[in-house]
Amino acid sequence: AQLMSEGKTVLRRDQVMEGIAEMIPEIQVEATFPDGTKLVTVHQPIA
Repeated sequence: AQLMSEGKTVLRRDQVMEGIAEMIPEIQVEATFPDGTKLVTVHQPIA
């Protein structure tokens, strides 16, 4: 959950062109954890 929350802080709407935030409803990242690799989904990644 912390990784998903942090993922929403990488980009802000004022850092991307108009309309881009709406075009990307989610992103998926394959992350490696001590217990293995997991697919992490960040919903609404551009806040």
